[in-house]
Amino acid sequence: MTEAGLDGGSEADRETLLALHAAYLEANAAFDWRALEGIWSASDRATFFNLNGHTYVGRDHWIRLWKFYAGKLETGAWTPYDIGGTVGDSLAVIWCHRKTRLRWVGGDDRPSALHDRDFVSRSTMVFHREDGAWRAVHVHFSEASADDRPGGI
Repeated sequence: MTEAGLDGGSEADRETLLALHAAYLEANAAFDWRALEGIWSASDRATFFNLNGHTYVGRDHWIRLWKFYAGKLETGAWTPYDIGGTVGDSLAVIWCHRKTRLRWVGGDDRPSALHDRDFVSRSTMVFHREDGAWRAVHVHFSEASADDRPGGI
């Protein structure tokens, strides 16, 4: 993992949040939905934007997605870089780029967007302190572009 640039918060909070971020990436590589219980909020209002373009409301909704992908989609390790963020008393945001390799092994029910390829995505994770513990209440994942920037900007 690259050096993370988190502003604010205590050193203990920054370490805890980076550990949760890393735990999510590890769980994501294996679609270990059980690990989400210690990372994501159980709030019914927690909202997660997936790379597939769909919104999942509540941790259980996302768990159903991971149960579908388990054994059908292989990603390997998600390697984060350009990690940044900010930490407050009860709210924190961590963003980064992540790279992996996608490979569909599930047969005929492959979603149209999933092709075997190297893949870079962008991640924003919002954490809230709930009963003294940090939990993700929102994530937004999107594919990074290798195209030229509009206007060369």
